[in-house]
Amino acid sequence: MRFLIFGSRGQLGRELTIEVIQRGFCCTSLSREEADVTDHQKVRDIVKSISPDIIINATAYNDVDQAELEPDKAFAVNSHAVRNLAKCAEEVKAILVHFSSDYVFDGKKGSPYTTLDEPHPINVYGKSKLEGEQHVIEIMRRCFIVRVSWLFGFGKANFPLKLLEMAKKQKTIKVAIDQINSPTYTVDAAKGVMELILKGKFGLYHVVNKGYCSRFEWAQEILRLIKWPGEIQPGKMEDFPGIAKRPRFTALDTTKFERETGFFLPSWRDAVERFLCELGEGGDAV
Repeated sequence: MRFLIFGSRGQLGRELTIEVIQRGFCCTSLSREEADVTDHQKVRDIVKSISPDIIINATAYNDVDQAELEPDKAFAVNSHAVRNLAKCAEEVKAILVHFSSDYVFDGKKGSPYTTLDEPHPINVYGKSKLEGEQHVIEIMRRCFIVRVSWLFGFGKANFPLKLLEMAKKQKTIKVAIDQINSPTYTVDAAKGVMELILKGKFGLYHVVNKGYCSRFEWAQEILRLIKWPGEIQPGKMEDFPGIAKRPRFTALDTTKFERETGFFLPSWRDAVERFLCELGEGGDAV
């Protein structure tokens, strides 16, 4: 199989590239500088010249607050570019793997969302991601739409990395206790996505590490593992005002993914420990 990956320098694109190559497949992996997905003609030319079997779209406009200020840019990447990429994939009869987000939900359900739950985004970012999903479903015959949440990994700023920087400079850290989600380690997500591709069961999936937690619990576990001597304090989402509205509970249910693949991602606690160990920050994990 020949793979074509867009978004190679993002934290997810990086791990997907590694996973594909390690499995012995031919892979062309392109960064935003090499292939801006909003340049529709260039994308079409690239897809036609490579004629891949699998196209993975690991690009995204994911600045949730900035999306409220520049919605056109958010929709250009998360929706319009996705529609073009889906059309290009159909033209060369390629399978498309597209990533979406838990932010397509409003967070009011109170329990983990399944793939059968009706999306209802409450901010521009979520709306643009949902529209991207809809384009893929309308255009593609063979596709995987994979929702992930609270991504963390190597090569890009994320919550654990920001928290580690804060821990070096501060003696007290305040974190929201009322925002709940499913952390997703990019290394594990990449393995899960590859299992989906190899099984060939197309559709919409949630691929996240097992379990869910509040952002406070996530931070607490990270700081415990690095044996940080400071004090972590619980706060409310209102203590960290942003431009965009954010859902409070968007944990994702992975039952469908597990049933179709027979593959189970490790718990988020296990994932955090391995990530910190790789960083050399692991405390007990080292």
